[in-house]
Amino acid sequence: MRLFVGVDLPAKMKQALLEFQFELRQLGVDGLWKSLDNFHITLEFLGEVDYNKISMLIEILTQVASNYKPFELTIGGLGAFPSLKQPHTLWTAVNGSLTELNQLKEVLHHELKTKGFELDERLFKPHITLASRPKLNNSDFSVVWTRSLGNYMVSEVVLFESKALRGKRVYTDLHRAGFGT
Repeated sequence: MRLFVGVDLPAKMKQALLEFQFELRQLGVDGLWKSLDNFHITLEFLGEVDYNKISMLIEILTQVASNYKPFELTIGGLGAFPSLKQPHTLWTAVNGSLTELNQLKEVLHHELKTKGFELDERLFKPHITLASRPKLNNSDFSVVWTRSLGNYMVSEVVLFESKALRGKRVYTDLHRAGFGT
């Protein structure tokens, strides 16, 4: 099973991201656009994981999440990996309570590593992917560069499964671990 741990978004935020994608299309941007159901913030990509390890993952997520209180994130702006000059991924930024989000990511990373999971060691850059392999076509981003899409409260982490169905990635939540109060 191909798995990752992330933060889901409420329907209202997903709709705002869909509208932002439409606005970018109107500016001339092309690419492989993410669907409404695939918007999320990845905390840890786990890759292929044996089904027998799911109960351990659920236990880790539940234990880590129980130590957190809900916190607020703000979504907006525009960026690209590795850069806007040669983009591979077009994204919108995650801001707000980044201290809490980064700490959650670090604790989760430590706990998963301790249990033997092989994890990516790259610097965490919280973002929400809008499109893969974008073609910017000399678009003028001045009207959307710092666009605020809204904010919301994070109150859980999610274990997602990623499957390829009919050539598209589909993410299914396997477990939601709510924060303690």
